[in-house]
Amino acid sequence: MRHSFSLRLGILLFTMAVLLKGKAVHGQEVNSPPLPAVKHLIDTHIHLFDPRRPEGIPWPPTDDKVLYKPHLPAEFSRLAKPAGVSGVVIVEASDRLEDNEWVLNQVKGDPFYVALVGNIDPYRKDFVEQLKRLKRDKRFVGIRARNSGPIDYTDPQVLENFRRLAKAGLSLDILANGKGIEGVREVDVLAGQVPELRIVVDHVLGYDIDGNPPSKEWLDAVKSLSRHENVSCKVSGLYQRCTQQPAPHDPDHYRTVLDPLWASFGPDRLIYGSNWPCTKKSGDYDSFVRLVNAYFAEKGQEACEKYFWKNAATAYNLPLR
Repeated sequence: MRHSFSLRLGILLFTMAVLLKGKAVHGQEVNSPPLPAVKHLIDTHIHLFDPRRPEGIPWPPTDDKVLYKPHLPAEFSRLAKPAGVSGVVIVEASDRLEDNEWVLNQVKGDPFYVALVGNIDPYRKDFVEQLKRLKRDKRFVGIRARNSGPIDYTDPQVLENFRRLAKAGLSLDILANGKGIEGVREVDVLAGQVPELRIVVDHVLGYDIDGNPPSKEWLDAVKSLSRHENVSCKVSGLYQRCTQQPAPHDPDHYRTVLDPLWASFGPDRLIYGSNWPCTKKSGDYDSFVRLVNAYFAEKGQEACEKYFWKNAATAYNLPLR
């Protein structure tokens, strides 16, 4: 009997070792940083969509084998809640006006989904009317600047609509991916022209993370942008902004971009967001939360509280205390 117990124990220990080894190689979960211990944990950047809809979806493309499938609230809730997430801000992934209502309907009655950053084409003649209509739903907290083509942030009509957005107490998200230094400078000019507008620049200002120190030009552009108190930066989408794919899970790989963002924006204007489901291409949801927590935990408890929820509450006017 003792021999049988020893054999079973040996098999159990061997199995655990194999499982742990596999996780260390693929998910880097072994000896990973802890999950954040904060009052609230608000993910300010996820997307919901369903390609099975009769009218289809404009994004992601049909040949994306990871993303081109339903990504709906039940799946995200199942993944995020065990990682400590207590509330969610959805960011519209579609440039179709009607899809604002579609997303809001998907989370109707679910308090876990606290807000939507929607979409209204800033070139629309009826921008203000659409804004008033969507604002009737208290979960509608702003828009992400996008349409089917590039947006000229110096266009008088666009600027006037952004001023109306600010007057309505709503915010503006900007996706600067692929624009590099010019994208940062573009937001810099806009922030100066509409200083009353709360602006959130997504995904570490669209920086391409390769593990090397940023150029002086980029650092100077970031420092200039951070002078505008109305601008915040989402430390989000780190996996997707990596030039290496699948992206590394080592927190040190991201310091070359996180350190200058911290130096410029400080503890009060950096905001958490995952960019789920795009995170699936490099790891599970839990791994991303641990990754960013490894960096911000070094800054102290108050820095974590600000990054994971307080700054989001300010940027999106969320009812969090």
